[in-house]
Amino acid sequence: LFVKHTRTGNPLVDSVAEHQPANEQAYSHYLHHIYHIAPYGFLLSLVRFTDANLFIVLYAGTAYFFSNKMARLVILLGPVASALGGVLLGVAADQLLVRPVAR
Repeated sequence: LFVKHTRTGNPLVDSVAEHQPANEQAYSHYLHHIYHIAPYGFLLSLVRFTDANLFIVLYAGTAYFFSNKMARLVILLGPVASALGGVLLGVAADQLLVRPVAR
């Protein structure tokens, strides 16, 4: 009746345990390197306010709100964290590579 690979061996208890709020370790584990880059992309999206950045900011806020409610929903942050990391890397590439060449 009980599966050995679960934490407690009781499926009902393990199912309820997944509904606990996510902690910093869960974010770091699932998002890995982008965990450190995405907040800077979020701030850049707030500073450089366009319709596209508004969508990313709203998506990030909504995904973070729901992932903070349940540990299983941290996976919702994957796509938006990648987009926010891309915003940061794109701005960095623009500032460090494109603008010096254009001068």
